[in-house]
Amino acid sequence: MKTQICHFSIGQYWLTAVFAALLPLTAAASEQRSGSGIVMVDIPAGSFVMGSCVPPRRLPARMQAETPACSPVDGEAYHTEGPPHQVEVAAFQLAKTPVTLKQFERFIREKRRDDLLTPYFRQYNNRGGDAPVIMVSWGDAQDFIAWLNETDGPGWRLPSEAEWEYACRAGQRQRYCGSDDADAVAWHDGNSAGDQQPVRRKAANAWGLHDMSGNVWEWTQDCWHESHHGAPSTATAWTQACSAPGKVIRGGSWGSPAGFSRASSRRQLVPDSMATEVGFRLARSR
Repeated sequence: MKTQICHFSIGQYWLTAVFAALLPLTAAASEQRSGSGIVMVDIPAGSFVMGSCVPPRRLPARMQAETPACSPVDGEAYHTEGPPHQVEVAAFQLAKTPVTLKQFERFIREKRRDDLLTPYFRQYNNRGGDAPVIMVSWGDAQDFIAWLNETDGPGWRLPSEAEWEYACRAGQRQRYCGSDDADAVAWHDGNSAGDQQPVRRKAANAWGLHDMSGNVWEWTQDCWHESHHGAPSTATAWTQACSAPGKVIRGGSWGSPAGFSRASSRRQLVPDSMATEVGFRLARSR
């Protein structure tokens, strides 16, 4: 399979927007450090409204008849975010930060995966061990997860798209993951100085999760669907009847506008792509 090297630009991808989660405010969740040293946050079970209320003018004609009226309308929302729908979420764990270069390099050493140390990997992972690892495909992330399941007990995986948005919102009704101010929680193209930044330098959200908005886009388990029509009512990964071969990425990045870091912003990326603005965050079943 041919590997694709991706450099993000504004014109290539869709901008999506935020719909507020209908959850009560929630205190910070408890944390646990795994045997591998990865800090995991206990995400409580609950329900929320996923997606955005899309302005009718932004709905393709083929979607207008099947899209129910909703409010409040988000003037910036694109059709890929709608319609908003209720999702029930089981308790799970989510990593406090994206996987860092230091953590990924341990996997490379222990599994003798020197094949991953390509010139592009070395060139763009240039911000130190505490920065999110980038230039990793969806398959590379799955290999890392398989290693963790061998060495640190079972249950490691990528989050589903619904789990990701639920954890991002953390019971709040905010534009980004933890604030209405992008600069408070996100590294984006207006403040990043043109590179990924060490994790935990921006404020956490209400559940203690850092860098959910901005810094790097994050792979999820789901395949791409053009909208939330037909989405599951539970937070299981949606992997059937895909609209495209891509996988969903979430959260925005250091190289994208702040608006791409909003809570419901979503894109797709071909799973064998390695991109300068894409990393991943770990989930674990409880």
